[in-house]
Amino acid sequence: MKNSALICVLAGVVISPSLYATSAKSDSSRKNEYQSGTVLRVQRREEDSTSNYVGDSPSDAPLRSEVYAYDISIRVNCATYVGRWNSAFDYLPSVFSPNRTVQVRVEKHLMYVDVPGEKEFRMGFVERPLGPAAPCSNDH
Repeated sequence: MKNSALICVLAGVVISPSLYATSAKSDSSRKNEYQSGTVLRVQRREEDSTSNYVGDSPSDAPLRSEVYAYDISIRVNCATYVGRWNSAFDYLPSVFSPNRTVQVRVEKHLMYVDVPGEKEFRMGFVERPLGPAAPCSNDH
């Protein structure tokens, strides 16, 4: 009797973490699935880091850092998200063109875009819907 009770307890200890891990994994994978989105607009951001310099000699001005930034509007499930793409190089993947369909994964503070043949691109939000998405209309 003691042996069978010990085996049941041991089996419970071994099996329960694997059941929890499976259910947690399926919940998180559903939450982080890619959805289809449409690129609505791409706007290049011009940021001049030397415009705030006040001094005697222009040679004392700080070096200008080249950062290329784009605001990319993507519509996902009737909600429009605007993400900021920053790059040290003047490179914007061709998938970020208006009216292109992209695979998007939206999280709390970030948007991930899956670019075929390249890595997943991460963008922070500039704008995001505050409440639930407005109902979709058929006239867009």
